[in-house]
Amino acid sequence: MKIAEHLYVYFWADQRENNCNSIFVDGKVPLLIDPGLSQRTDVLFTKMRKDGLEPSRTKVIICTHCHPDHFTGILLFKDRAVRIAISKPEERFIEKVGRPMYLNHGLTLPDYKIDFYLKDGDLTLGKHDFQIFLTPGHSPGGICIYWPRFKVLFSGDLVFMNGVGRTDLPGGDLQSLRTSINRLSQLPVNLLIPGHGPAIQGQENVKRNFETVKRTFLGTI
Repeated sequence: MKIAEHLYVYFWADQRENNCNSIFVDGKVPLLIDPGLSQRTDVLFTKMRKDGLEPSRTKVIICTHCHPDHFTGILLFKDRAVRIAISKPEERFIEKVGRPMYLNHGLTLPDYKIDFYLKDGDLTLGKHDFQIFLTPGHSPGGICIYWPRFKVLFSGDLVFMNGVGRTDLPGGDLQSLRTSINRLSQLPVNLLIPGHGPAIQGQENVKRNFETVKRTFLGTI
């Protein structure tokens, strides 16, 4: 579904579809954020094609973190000229902790090759300028992506509408989650698109949501 100029969002509707919200940014260097679960990526592709987008045009995939519901969809791109990006701490996590976590859930970590690593700072893809924020808490190397031009925040599983990412999975840490959320709550955000659930539109609504989750889940305000 087209949300704004260059921006398409495919919201997770039910278990028969994808297992996270996937985001496509069109342009000179087409970007896919969080391709989702490999068993459901074909549904994402079908939705993209209905919007006139050919998935094979994707040049860069960014995974906000490497939990299966966001990450295993990269399998569908392994024979294509696509560059995969995560943070360095997340790669360390997935090799030391994530691989056995996958096995414990009856899953196999996909063969993958990371082409470049994300860190705090600016990222330019074609004519689109983004800001990357390392936001541990839900996962040790989780990242969020801010698009200053449109004041859009892609928050992965850090913060949702009236909720925050769980910290009881391996590598989760409540204090880190609190610090990351406090940091991002300072940004001017017109549209917050989380990894699951509905988007939040309007700066006042986004600000109110940050205040709600900090008070309800983190014990801060």
